[in-house]
Amino acid sequence: MGGQSMSVLARYQVFSRRRRRDADRTRQRLDIQGLRMIAVLTVFANHLWHWPSGGFVGVDIFFVISGFLITGNLLRMADATGNVSFAKFYWNRVRRIFPAATVVLLLTYAAACLIFQPFRAHQVGIDALAAFAFVANWHLAVQGTDYFSQGVAVSPLQHYWSLSIEEQFYFVWPALIFLIGVVVVRRSWTHSHRMVIAGVIMGAIVAASLTWATYESYTSPTWAYFSTFARIWELGVGALLAISASAFASIPRLGQTLLSWAGIALILASLLLIHDGSHGFPAPWAILPVVGASLVIAAGVNGSPRRVAFLTNPLSAYVGDISYSLYLVHWPVIVFAAALMDPSLYYSVVVIALSFGLAIASYHGVENPLRRIDSTKFRATFRDIRRFRYLPSKTTQLASVAATGLLAAGLVAYVLQPIPPAIAPPDLTTSELAVASDTTTAASLPPLASELRMAIVQALKAREWPPLDPPAESIIAKDIAADDVKYCGGPLSTAKCSWGNDDAQIRSVIIGDSIALAYLGPLHDIASDSAGKFQIHNEAQYFCYFIDSTISGDEKFQELVDACPARKKQALDYINETKPDVVFISHNYGARMLSETGKDITPKEWADSMRRYVDQFRGNVKKIVLISAPPADIQIADCLGKVTNVPANCVSKVTSTWRSFAQAEQALATDIGAIWVDSRPWFCASNRCPAFVDGVLTKADGVHMSPPYAKKITPVISEYLEAAGIY
Repeated sequence: MGGQSMSVLARYQVFSRRRRRDADRTRQRLDIQGLRMIAVLTVFANHLWHWPSGGFVGVDIFFVISGFLITGNLLRMADATGNVSFAKFYWNRVRRIFPAATVVLLLTYAAACLIFQPFRAHQVGIDALAAFAFVANWHLAVQGTDYFSQGVAVSPLQHYWSLSIEEQFYFVWPALIFLIGVVVVRRSWTHSHRMVIAGVIMGAIVAASLTWATYESYTSPTWAYFSTFARIWELGVGALLAISASAFASIPRLGQTLLSWAGIALILASLLLIHDGSHGFPAPWAILPVVGASLVIAAGVNGSPRRVAFLTNPLSAYVGDISYSLYLVHWPVIVFAAALMDPSLYYSVVVIALSFGLAIASYHGVENPLRRIDSTKFRATFRDIRRFRYLPSKTTQLASVAATGLLAAGLVAYVLQPIPPAIAPPDLTTSELAVASDTTTAASLPPLASELRMAIVQALKAREWPPLDPPAESIIAKDIAADDVKYCGGPLSTAKCSWGNDDAQIRSVIIGDSIALAYLGPLHDIASDSAGKFQIHNEAQYFCYFIDSTISGDEKFQELVDACPARKKQALDYINETKPDVVFISHNYGARMLSETGKDITPKEWADSMRRYVDQFRGNVKKIVLISAPPADIQIADCLGKVTNVPANCVSKVTSTWRSFAQAEQALATDIGAIWVDSRPWFCASNRCPAFVDGVLTKADGVHMSPPYAKKITPVISEYLEAAGIY
């Protein structure tokens, strides 16, 4: 009897321990769901209201959570069965990740085909393929460091980069745990040996990845942001938490609360301190949110801490539950809404309502059912649906009502938004046809320029898009320089970058940044067709400004920025040694930061600095020609990408920035006896510049003229140079 009583008591104690363990897991799950809520809402706020730190911090938190949960599952599987079952692990990952992700990819591409122009929908399709193959991070890294991809419109699938990094990590980490398990079994080691080996290996991976991330964050920040190798340490920290979870089990309640609030404080600090201009991201800055998330997770290993109810209340837990679906759907909704609406309160309501409505529908209709369903249950459900006997659960019914209500609210807000007045084409009267620019009249234009002027005016009057030849997708995000000269813009030797005879009557050199390289195409054609009269040699380079000051360059193109001083010196040496007849100079007219002051260079400072550089070769040159940049305004990819936009929506104006730099360079030209070339007659009429002329896109992005348009206006440029006596 006593033995039986003890047996019952023992069973009761085991049952009680199980209940406590299950309760602790539930409380820990609530902590993690609350942390997921913080992560997804900060990412959402970043994308909706352009709060940069939210996007940085939210993804870091997700990485830590993912590393903790997945590693815990792998270790429990290895402990229970002796080792990792790859089939079971990857099947669970497929059921967890693929259904919702794939549905969002398909719906996003379908929406892109309806809302965007074909060329942009095609880009979304390519992005979808990269996301489906879990290489979106590398795809975006290549785009981010490709000079010619800067004109690409924002992709509604760019947020898949973080998911790609996770899955790449989980292609390797389970294999390592499997190998650890093989060693443990062969040597008959204990569970603690498995933990120690896993901890040492992951610790080494974290240290190596963090070191690499710190280096790459300063040398190539775009690669570092999207790089798997520079992000593994964040997932690895979560994995180390799972490996050492037993060490946190004995933390007293007060310690748990202090740890949790310390973690929350670090997350809040990172939200305040990390921004777009933060040098050193993802390392070392990401250490703040990573450590913060780790402290919150560690505090909840042995049950939920007290006084952190905002993490563990039912609403926070539910937002954490739907966080994966919300993360997937929110960014496409934002991008598509921005393509159809102007920023306003209505826009915010539409985005919030549709995002949460679609997330609830995805979670209850796709993500959760397919994650848990088995073949027997699936057949039974399908049979009930076919016989009209299917009765969804109460939770599903409530979710359906909530999702429907939110989607309806979003559509109502979209319908109720004030409709802005339609943009009509500029009404150019006969008298306005005589206006070529601020300083040039139609009466003074030579014949070819006058014909181009009339074509520009007709383009400004267009009410519908003509067939574009070549199509937009062959221009946008492609090389901004002509095929014959595009290889000359990098930090390479320019030995082969001369066209025309060495004994030509007029020998010329062009220097400047990417704008000069765009003009190099027409000059190349002019030299090739000059019958030996004209030679052009290139010394221009992307992201290189030929002035006597140092400009802070874009970190994404650090190689070009670093090569600029040597390129400028090489140009000086070449000009002073060869003594060309003409030196062409052309740069982008825009804000650039002086390294010396940390402030944007003013037009006067720009002109003064250019003069100091020009003075170093002016005595060895017969003529100096300053060619003004094309007026920059509307980003052509964004404007063309909206299917609702008419040509009038994409008409650029000559900005005040362009005018101020043009005036400064014009004054400089007068002062040093140079020629200043006004580019406005090649692109604009009455200071309004159409997106196309005679069916040819004028710009490849917001700044650079397209190579096909450069080819079109080459005869006009040649006509001008001859009339000005330049050749």
